[in-house]
Amino acid sequence: MPLEQNLAHQQTRPLPALTAATDSARLLRLYDVVRSLNSIIYLDQLLVRIVASAAEMMEASGGAVLLIDEDGLNLTFEAAAGGASAQLKGMKVPINERSIAGLVVVRGRPYVENNTIESPFFSGEIDKKTNYVTRKIVCVPLAVQERIIGVVEVLNKVSGDDFDEDDLRLLAALSDVAAVAIENVRLYEAEREKTRLLEQAYGALQKTHGATLKALAGVLDMRDDATHGHSNRVVAFTLKLAETMGIGDPVLLKSIAQGALLHDVGKIGVPDAILRKPGKLTDEEWIEMKKHPEMGYRLLMGIEFLQETLPTVRHHHEHWDGSGYPSGLRGEEIPLEARIFAVADAFDAITSERPYSAARTYEQAAAILREESGTTFDPRVIDAFMKVQPEEWTALRESVMHDLQYASRKDFREI
Repeated sequence: MPLEQNLAHQQTRPLPALTAATDSARLLRLYDVVRSLNSIIYLDQLLVRIVASAAEMMEASGGAVLLIDEDGLNLTFEAAAGGASAQLKGMKVPINERSIAGLVVVRGRPYVENNTIESPFFSGEIDKKTNYVTRKIVCVPLAVQERIIGVVEVLNKVSGDDFDEDDLRLLAALSDVAAVAIENVRLYEAEREKTRLLEQAYGALQKTHGATLKALAGVLDMRDDATHGHSNRVVAFTLKLAETMGIGDPVLLKSIAQGALLHDVGKIGVPDAILRKPGKLTDEEWIEMKKHPEMGYRLLMGIEFLQETLPTVRHHHEHWDGSGYPSGLRGEEIPLEARIFAVADAFDAITSERPYSAARTYEQAAAILREESGTTFDPRVIDAFMKVQPEEWTALRESVMHDLQYASRKDFREI
C-alpha cells in the first residue's frame, strides 16, 4: 500500500516512536532544535526557527508554518522557508479538504504526498500565486492537548527522493514540541501586552491625577489673589531643597511634590471673609485659619493615591521647637517632608508681595530663616537652603511664573 494511503488509514492513532533507521545526526539536530525553541520569546522569531529547522532536518527545499485564524475558518501562512517564502507570508488557505494543509486540520492527522499531480487534495492554488512547484509534501498538525492550532509542512526533498515514514516521524516529533512552544509564547506575549496596557493605563491615570491636583491647587490660588502661583512655586522650591539634601528617590520626590502642591487644600473650608481679608486676622479668625491643616488631612485621608501627601498637608505648620500647630510636634517628630516644605513655604511668603506685607529680598529672607533655625525650622534644612545660590532661587521663581503665564495664555486660546 502506498505511504499516503497507509497514513490515511491511521485515523488519529499516535505515530510510533522514532526508529533506529532514523539517522542519529538527525536525532541530534532535533534535540538541538528542541532546546533552541524553548529559549525564544517572540512568536515571529519562533515560527521562523521552526520552519527553517524542519526544512533543514528533512533536507527539503521549502517549508511553512500555518496557524488557524481566530475565526477557525482559515489557515494563514505565518512563516516560510524556500524560494517563495516572502510571497507566502499572510496568504490564507480555507480549512477544508481542497488543500493538504486544510485536510490535515480537518482529519487531525499527518499526511504525506509524494505525487501532488495525482493528489485529489492538492489544488495548486498557492503554487500558481507564487510560481513555486510543489512536487512532494509532508504535513503534520500542530496540536496542544488534542487542540489543533495549525500545521507545519515541508516541501520537495533537495535530492528529489520521496518523503518516507522516518521523515514523517521526525517532523511529527518536531511539531509536538513546536506546538507547545508556540502556545507558551502566545501566552507570554498576551501577558506582555496586558502589562503594556496596564502600564499605559497607569500612565494615563497618573497624568489625570496630576492634572486634577494642579487644577485643585489652581482653584485655591484663585480664591486668594494674594497667593497666585504660590502652590507651584513652593513645589519647585521644596523639590530643590529635597534634592540639595540628597533625596534622589523619584517615588519619594513625587510624594513630596504632591504634598507641597496640596499643602493648603484644607483652606477650601476657610470662609472667604477670613481667607481674603487684606488686613491682620483677629484671634478668633486665626483659630479658624489654623484649622486648615487638619481639614486638608481629613479631606485627603480617604484617597488612596494621596496617602503620601498627608504628612505635609497635616504638619506643614509644625515648628522645630514644638510651638507650631495642629499637633505641637517637635524636632524629628515632624515628618521630614513637612520640615522641608516649611522652609520653602516661608521663603516664598517672605519674598512674595502680599496685601499685608511687601516682598523682601533674598538677603532679607535668608537672614530671617537663619535666625529661626532651631526654633521654627529644622537646622539641617536651613543649611541646605543656604547651599543654594541666590540666583538659583531667582531663576527657579522666574521659571515657574513664566510657565504659569504661558499656561494661562494657552488655556485662554483653547477656550
